Amino acid sequence: MLNVQRNIEKILKKKEISIYKASQLMQVNDGALYRMVRGRSNFSEKFINKMIPLLEVSREEFESWVIADKNPKEIIKKAVLAKQNPPAPIEIPQQKTKDTKSPILTAQIDKLILKKGLSRTKLSKLVNYGQGVFNQMIIGKCTISDTVIKRLSEVLEVSQEDIKAWVLADKYSLEVLCMAWDVCTSEGDNL
Repeated sequence: MLNVQRNIEKILKKKEISIYKASQLMQVNDGALYRMVRGRSNFSEKFINKMIPLLEVSREEFESWVIADKNPKEIIKKAVLAKQNPPAPIEIPQQKTKDTKSPILTAQIDKLILKKGLSRTKLSKLVNYGQGVFNQMIIGKCTISDTVIKRLSEVLEVSQEDIKAWVLADKYSLEVLCMAWDVCTSEGDNL
């Protein structure tokens, strides 16, 4: 059973509220809510904003359940470690790194390309991806695809797990990542 589903159902049961009744209280479609709780579709921001007050949990706690469901615990553990020990930013000549939204991902990739004597331009050619969009992925301004992660892994000789952990570490706070780790390692875990 998914962590989101288990936790929502546990809280609703304690409050003696069914999914149908929850949907009425939240003023949302019961079928859509049922699909989200069961993990068949992603929670929209609208549903999250209405669900959190009903459950009386923090956004961080809710996000930790989602993270634990969407990521293997090894990646979450690596993300926690990356967040606890972030790499120092790397200065690359003629690279704009000050506007980065992904300091861990950017610093780790820049460190690896410097070690290999590459530039981001050369790296984008090696992974066979357009330089403009590729650079936006590296600095966190757009989502990095699984295909790009796979290619980066091969070219930079680093695991896909590591890259996914860096992305995760940049996306969430240390508090949320630690909460997700606790969810993954708690008793009754079905991962």
